[in-house]
Amino acid sequence: MTKVKLVEAGNFYKDTLGSKWLIEGKRDIDYSKFNYIGKIVVTESGKRIAKVLDIIGNVNKPYILVEPLVTEKPKEKMFIEIVEKKRGGKRK
Repeated sequence: MTKVKLVEAGNFYKDTLGSKWLIEGKRDIDYSKFNYIGKIVVTESGKRIAKVLDIIGNVNKPYILVEPLVTEKPKEKMFIEIVEKKRGGKRK
């Protein structure tokens, strides 16, 4: 069974590089501790809206560069979806 953990990403900041979005990242999250690249971004209501391409900026003001999966810009908080796979036990 897989568990899904949601990490708060922040709010929509602006369009960039033509069709990409920038999300203002949360300062209290250590983005170097876990690889967020390739993870899915969801809204508070659970709708999948983007895919993480990169984390840019400095530690005090991080930004998350994402590729949108929908056309409308989000107006609510966004979360990064982390899928935690169940690890198998030791085989005898």
